[in-house]
Formats: sequence, C-alpha cells, structure tokens
Amino acid sequence: MAERRAKIVELNEASIAFGEEGRMKWSEPLSPKNRLKGDNVFDIGDLVASIEYYESIDSPFLRCDIAIVDSIDLYKQIRGKEIVKIKITSESSNEDPLEVIFRVFKMGSFIKNERAAMYILHLVSHEAFLNEANRVFGAFGPCEKHKDKENLPRFIAKEYLKAGEKAKTKNFEKPSKVCFSCPNWRPYDTIAYLSDKVLRQEGGTGKRSNMQSGFLFYENKHGFHYKSIDRLCEGNENDEIKTYTYMQSGVETKTAVEEYFKIETITFPDKVNHLEKLRTGLYKTSVLGVSVPSLGLTHLPTASSSGGENNTTEVKRKNFETTFESIFDKASTIDTGRPFQDTGFDSKAQAATRFKLRVMPTWIHQPAGGGDPEGGTRTYLDTLSVSSYATARYALLNAIQLTIVVPGNTALAVGELVKVSIPASKTENKNDVKQDRVYSGKYLIAGLKHVYRKDGITTTLYLTKDSIREDK
Repeated sequence: MAERRAKIVELNEASIAFGEEGRMKWSEPLSPKNRLKGDNVFDIGDLVASIEYYESIDSPFLRCDIAIVDSIDLYKQIRGKEIVKIKITSESSNEDPLEVIFRVFKMGSFIKNERAAMYILHLVSHEAFLNEANRVFGAFGPCEKHKDKENLPRFIAKEYLKAGEKAKTKNFEKPSKVCFSCPNWRPYDTIAYLSDKVLRQEGGTGKRSNMQSGFLFYENKHGFHYKSIDRLCEGNENDEIKTYTYMQSGVETKTAVEEYFKIETITFPDKVNHLEKLRTGLYKTSVLGVSVPSLGLTHLPTASSSGGENNTTEVKRKNFETTFESIFDKASTIDTGRPFQDTGFDSKAQAATRFKLRVMPTWIHQPAGGGDPEGGTRTYLDTLSVSSYATARYALLNAIQLTIVVPGNTALAVGELVKVSIPASKTENKNDVKQDRVYSGKYLIAGLKHVYRKDGITTTLYLTKDSIREDK
C-alpha cells in the first residue's frame, strides 16, 4: 500500500542566516526579536529535498535533518552554527503550523557532481550549544536567598540555557524544594540529576500518592517542559484528544477529517520483552542508601593499616524495595487497568532485578533533623522511596508501546495524549467490530517524526502507555 501523505499547503519558510546574524550569541536567547533578519538571510526553500523533524520526551532539545540539493554553492559559506528557520503547514492543521528555529551543528553525507552538491544539514536547538558552553556551579536550597529559584529547573533553563520565552511558567511543573551543591555540571545534567529526587507538589488523581516522582525535561514545538510522568499521564481536561483509527482493509473513509486521522501503518515494538522489564526494574526495584559519617583524621586509613584495624569508619545502609503492584497503586496512570495481569514474577519471593545506590544526604545538603520542612523529602527513608518510585515509574510508562504512521499533522507535539482505535482481530459480528482492549485507548506521544517531501508530509508517532481499559 502506498504511503498516504497529507498535502502541504505550503513550505511557508526555509531560510538560513550567515554573517553577523548567524554568529553565536552566548549571552542572548534566540528570541523572535533577533531571529533571522538583516542582509545575510537567504531563502533555501527551492534547495530543500526533504526535511525530517524530531521530538522526544527523552531528549531535552529538538533535532532536524534537511536534505539539500545545492546548485548555487551554498555549502561554501556554511561553517556551522548558522541559524535556520523552517515553517511548515499541513492541510489538516492550517491554524497550527510547525515553526521552529535551529542551529547548524554538522554537514553530513556530502556528494558533489558537476551540476550540484547534495548533503544533509544536521540541526539542533540553539540551547543545545548553550548547554555545552555553560556550567552550573553553586549551592541551592529553600531559603530566602534562593527565593527566585523555587522552580529550580525553570531557573536553570532561563539563566543558563537562555531559554527566554520558551520556558513558560505553565510548562514547568513546580517540584519540591531541594538542597544540593552543583559541582560545575552542564545545565541539562543538573536538571536530570533532580528528576528522581524531587516530588510533585500539586494536582493528581484520587489514588495519587504524596510520594510521586520521576520528572522529564524535554522540548517540543511549544518550548521547554518539565513535568512528572504522572502529570503527563493525567492529561489536561481542556485539551482535545485526537483519535486515530486503524481501519480494516477495503474500508473507505467518508470525510476528509476521517482521512486525516486514518492510521496508515502500525507496528508493535517489543510486544513481549520480559528481559527488558527485568533489567529496568519494573517488577521489583531495590534502592540501597549508604550513610557515611563525617570523617576525622583518626578515621582515615594509614599506609600501614590500608584501611584495616585503624579505620573505624562505620558505613550505615538502608534498603528500600518497590514492586510493580505498589507503584501501580500509587501512580496516576492513563487508564485504570493493569497493563499485564500476570507478570510471572513473584515480587514477594524473588529478589529485586534492578539495584540503585544512593548516598544519603548529610547536614551539608539537608536541614538539621533530616529533611526539608517546606515541601521536600521528610526523612532519609523518603529519599530512597522517591528514587525507587521514579525508577519504577519510568519503566511502567513503557509497559505498552505502539508506532503508527499517519498523514502529516503539524499540530501534534510530544507530551500530549492521543487516542488510538484498533479493531480486534477476532469478531463475531462484522457489523459490530469490537476494539482491541489492550492496544486501543489513550497513549502518550513519547516521540514523533515529521517527514516532509515535495509530494507531502507524513508523521510517525511513537506512543506509549502504562495501563489498559478495565474489563467490562
């Protein structure tokens, strides 16, 4: 079957900036006020053979690959770091185009003949360069001095990534406060460090635990986001959830709208992979906390003792285990039914399959008394609980995965929910086709790829969910 492409209303813009406007500005965000202007901006729309645009909740930055057929020797001016802007509108989403700004970081697959040069411009978000160029160093904590840093991930995105308007307040879920010292890490590494150590502070479903953790920092067409997995799975009541339908062979759509939301191809990656579930700790995770007391000179090993009898340092350990059953009961899941009824894993009798080591916080990192009275973890044991929950929650999110190819839709973005309707393979009544209970339903868009060519655009959606519909 030929691949169905949504017709392009227009490749509204494909331009590149050289010279002064194309230089790296380390101290400024790449905002609309300084985007592609001046005499050194060129329209490259006629040179574009294809565009592949990527978003993922596992990636902090956008990525794009543009295939160029260059008959004007444009490549001779490209040195890297040039600004590229693209704007694409799909027929199914005229009012919500894909409009993004990138930096060139690499030119690849270069082929030259007597008439033209063919190559791929590899693009990434401007902030990816700033992530490599800047470092976060200093102490952070819940005190008056750090009042402007209460939402620490957003503060880092604005201060060090120069995210500007791309770091909207509404897109950053407010996590619990945390005390820690950052040892000159990259901005993204710092945000990632916090992701399994902070808690949700508001919202949640009726079964929500007050110990939900596991945050994701990612970028989509709307800017940067910092949200917990549970918040993403809850969705937004005000957002319309689009439904894509996989129709049986020979069934024709009746309207243009149905055609736009018809699934062209569908695949089931890793439909059953118990080894992966064991490795990721979905069934049972153990977090070992190690508490090392302050070391004095008398506690340090000497050359003669080699850490033996004269070394009186006591290392205290605490273990915290989390099972699939306990995590599912605490999580805010997309649906209410468990993704698999029988895991084949006896969580009570069998040992954990994923182990994590955590150094317990000391008075240097936490207030006296062992916790943060203003919304952080309350006890040392909570530190292990939060980390264990986050590890298992990441694994649970990927319990059921689906990849679909649909007519191009530039309105879609990762972190949003969509519905998928798939007919059951076995049906008793052809006039009453039942839906597949496991694979139909709501999914989180974990990744997407728009592929533009002259004849149209397709969108590949990488979907994931942590639950299924309850038996009826």
